[in-house]
Amino acid sequence: MDRVKIGNTFRAIRVDMRLRQLDVAARAGVSQQTVSDLECGRIRGLSVDVYCRIAEALDADVPLTPRWRGPKLDRLLDRRHALLQNRVAELLTSLGWEVRCEFSFSRYRDRGSVDVLGWKADCRALLVIEIKTEITDLQETLRVLDMKRRVVPIVCRSEGRWRPNLVSAVLVLPDASTHRELVARHAAAVSATLPGRTLAVRDWVERPVGDFSGVWFLRNTGDGGAKWRVQPSRRVRAKPTPESTRLSSARRSSLPRDAPPRASNPHP
Repeated sequence: MDRVKIGNTFRAIRVDMRLRQLDVAARAGVSQQTVSDLECGRIRGLSVDVYCRIAEALDADVPLTPRWRGPKLDRLLDRRHALLQNRVAELLTSLGWEVRCEFSFSRYRDRGSVDVLGWKADCRALLVIEIKTEITDLQETLRVLDMKRRVVPIVCRSEGRWRPNLVSAVLVLPDASTHRELVARHAAAVSATLPGRTLAVRDWVERPVGDFSGVWFLRNTGDGGAKWRVQPSRRVRAKPTPESTRLSSARRSSLPRDAPPRASNPHP
């Protein structure tokens, strides 16, 4: 991490916006000294929350993307993405949707692929799903999803594949506190494009009515997914064997008939 470069970047943006450190501090709800420390690269004791608030005060994006063991992190993220994709496909198929994964499209300058594309013939509904396990640029994610929502129905009609009457766009995220906090922190921007949330998404998927868009926090994606299912441990009583049954019967027969039953607790 180049602390000096980070500080110089914040200062350059502030100067270009013709703001004082006091102005930025007021917008971010921090002290002027905190803004000064950041611009000087003294960020060792600065919390991530304060760092992000100062960036938002300057309309700056601060993608906090960890790096770990080179390409191994990419393979790990791809695995989580595949698990989410498989889970979404299973859910849609169980509700009667026709599903295509990694649907590629190209129309003029707009091109790309849809993680999951759903089609429900009885109501002619098209569902465009973008899956993200990590978000480095929220604005870009929203922009790309909006483009896919506009372009993909046109491509489907031009290819004679489907002619949708209803079009929905859904962003699927792991049901984790990190992603929920990100959406909450940018609630206004997200709601302007994707106003619906998980419950509304499920209702629309089950009964498509009208065009729709929203964010779907998905849990229980299996091994390595957003949530782990932890089964509680329990004691299992061993099944009696024929030998143990015979010894128990012999022990009972050796007792006198008028002997009192053995107490379960020998201590008073």
